[in-house]
Amino acid sequence: MEKNVKIALLYDFYGDILTAKQSDAIDLYYNEDLSLAEISRHLNITRQGVLDNIKRGEATLLKMEEKLGLVEKFAGINAKLEEINRIIQKIESSPSVELLSDDIKLHINEIILKVREIAQN
Repeated sequence: MEKNVKIALLYDFYGDILTAKQSDAIDLYYNEDLSLAEISRHLNITRQGVLDNIKRGEATLLKMEEKLGLVEKFAGINAKLEEINRIIQKIESSPSVELLSDDIKLHINEIILKVREIAQN
């Protein structure tokens, strides 16, 4: 995964544990795509201060992921949901789908709804 995407995703999961300046600096740098100079003016601190806050914040985010692994678990769940979706699409496009009972079709639709619910959360 590209570093920028990884840090932005880690920020979404663990951003609340950062200091206010670390959080602001990382959000502005990774999510708003501002330069160090722009962030420096926005936060009224030096460019070096911005860089220090970003580096410390990144280290904290990476450490939290190493300990908790929530982003990795999230990615694994999403991959499994996509796999379930592919399997359901195969069933629905199968020529023998017409042979399935209405009860089985109902259960397949229930699975589809649950997968969509999980994917939206």
